Amino acid sequence: MSQKQNLGYDFTKKMLNTMRNFNENVKSSTILKEEDERMFNLVLNDNVEVKIHSTDQEDLSLSEEEKNSLNQLIQNFKSQVTELASFEEGFNIYADSVRLDGNIGEDLGFVLIAGNDRGLYINTNMLKVEQETANVISKLEKFKRTFEDAVVEIMNTRKNN
Repeated sequence: MSQKQNLGYDFTKKMLNTMRNFNENVKSSTILKEEDERMFNLVLNDNVEVKIHSTDQEDLSLSEEEKNSLNQLIQNFKSQVTELASFEEGFNIYADSVRLDGNIGEDLGFVLIAGNDRGLYINTNMLKVEQETANVISKLEKFKRTFEDAVVEIMNTRKNN
């Protein structure tokens, strides 16, 4: 009977050691990845910030054409969705996605993502849905296609480097 108890104890101890080793490996690889990644900040017209995240030094810049494309995208947003938008977080450009964060008024936050996890995300607390709010959300959904089309070239450039 004592032998069965020892086998169970030994098995549990071995399993816990395996889990500890696995967790330590995951933590160390995450730390290395974060240390290798660099970020470059840039401000476009209308004070829209662009943050480029990359482990490759060559990817930490935007060409004039890419800057113009992003500036045009912001102008299109203002004409197609609303002039009242503010882009506090701005653009975040990664190797596999581009993200645009902003707010419309005080109550409606939005995130547009192209690439991984693509889509339109809405951030709000107890927003009263009126016809105007529904129209803005509808315009955001339509603008998602324009956004994805505009940033696909930027993502492709980063994937090729």
